[in-house]
Amino acid sequence: MSNVESVFLTVLQRAILGQSAQDITISFSEQEWKDFVALAYRQGTPVLVFNELLLRKEAIPELVRQEMRSTCAMLMLKQPRLQDLLVTTFSTLQQRSLRPVLLKGFGLAELYPRPELRSWGDLDVYVGPDQYHEAAAVLRDAFPNSLHHDEEWEELKHYNFVLPDGLVEMHRVTVKMEHPKDKRIYYALEQRATSAENVQHISLREPANLTIDIPEAKFNMLFTFLHAWNHFVDEGLGMKQLCDVFLLAKTTYEHFSDKQLIDYRNYLIGNLKALHLMQAWQLIGYVLVEYMHLPEQMWLGYWGKDNRWLQKHGELFFRHVMEEGVMRDEAAERMKNRYVQRNKDLKLPLYIRKIKTLRLRLSAYQWLRPYSEEYARHLLAIAFYRGIKRLFKKDEVVLY
Repeated sequence: MSNVESVFLTVLQRAILGQSAQDITISFSEQEWKDFVALAYRQGTPVLVFNELLLRKEAIPELVRQEMRSTCAMLMLKQPRLQDLLVTTFSTLQQRSLRPVLLKGFGLAELYPRPELRSWGDLDVYVGPDQYHEAAAVLRDAFPNSLHHDEEWEELKHYNFVLPDGLVEMHRVTVKMEHPKDKRIYYALEQRATSAENVQHISLREPANLTIDIPEAKFNMLFTFLHAWNHFVDEGLGMKQLCDVFLLAKTTYEHFSDKQLIDYRNYLIGNLKALHLMQAWQLIGYVLVEYMHLPEQMWLGYWGKDNRWLQKHGELFFRHVMEEGVMRDEAAERMKNRYVQRNKDLKLPLYIRKIKTLRLRLSAYQWLRPYSEEYARHLLAIAFYRGIKRLFKKDEVVLY
């Protein structure tokens, strides 16, 4: 681990725990300061670390200091508009007797010592499959200036409302599961955790006096971890997502009684094994425990750094996160070419198109094997299962 990475992780840990970083000695060259700034952006946590360093009397190059100030100021100006969007969305849905549940970003920001420093650009609202179409109609009326009229803004997992103040993702499911067995397991957990009798209620510090629902604590931990892991698989994983997991794991552990912890452990470990995610859980735990210094007992079921598989693959995983961050180059390129490739493929005969899609899906998950053989095999099996099933469907139109 380089000196820049070591300082970055130390400052980041202090920031998310509300501890001062004044005692850290930083002696960077001008190039190292530029590398530090680039790393903070790559990990999706610029404001958390920039704000902490701006409080120090450090000899930061003037251009770098200006960059840090500008980034922090931009987020501070953006936050009130996003908070207003949150109030509008939830109050509009609640007035129509709908039960929205807040996911990810804004709800998890309340775990931070200063929620306003946790950068977020969209609002994730779960309404469930039963309320989905009614909620979509309500928000279409509430947001007449959004770009929702284009069918490209609706996906299998959620509906996007693109607004000047931010993006609202209205979810019918929290995570899109592919295999029938995974669906049965996960969606049953999701339904229970978001039901009226099981949701938790939180009051946000900003905006004041707004009480909202978030998922049940046990499920919220599973979902937040799964969201982070899916980032790694599909887009790229940075410390932004891992800080959320860190704080949620710490807070949940500290607030549960001994009896609740036993139930919590059984719930997590049992469902992680059923979903073929136990190795993935260990890899993320390796970064949090060994590099962010989360107490080992707070990452339930952790194998420990003496485990030979985890030591080898955990280091590989950590390097991947540090070097690629929240957006892998190949993921960005894939997103850029997505619709161009779709238009080309739609000109192919249907059967050839399906075979090509199956081949692409199988090859896409090969890169995961060095990190988590178990989950990579599971994804390959899912891709093969769906590909063979689609070969015999006559109404296949959308490829990706």
